[in-house]
Amino acid sequence: MKALNEKSSKVLRKLIDCMNDPKFAKTLGSYAKIGKPDSCCMPVSVEKIAHIPTFDEHIAVSHTYEREGDLIRDPEMEFVSKDGMFYPITYQQDDLGIYQQVFTFSDIDGRPIRYKAQLMADLAEFANQWMLNINCQQQLGVEV
Repeated sequence: MKALNEKSSKVLRKLIDCMNDPKFAKTLGSYAKIGKPDSCCMPVSVEKIAHIPTFDEHIAVSHTYEREGDLIRDPEMEFVSKDGMFYPITYQQDDLGIYQQVFTFSDIDGRPIRYKAQLMADLAEFANQWMLNINCQQQLGVEV
């Protein structure tokens, strides 16, 4: 499985830490929105979501905007962690009608039973750059 690189993992860990920071947290420990009101950059949201068996954490990171009352993901990615490493498992870009999922899950216990290695590698490559962009845009201060 293809994990995020060390630099991007540091940025993702910082986003996760923001969920426990009252400055950013909307629901302490489970959701945060990071962004400056006067910024030209889109805020970023991070959220803990349903647990997937065999993994430690399941996190969604997204840029969103509203169009005609609907929340549009631009994009949203889900990540799972295992032993301190982060793995991308979904990519969604609503305005382009894109939804990609790396895992096929068991109907019995919800465990991942197959994964698309090339898709995971492609998503990791995108996420590595996206995390660096987020660090810069939101001035997170992570040394990369």
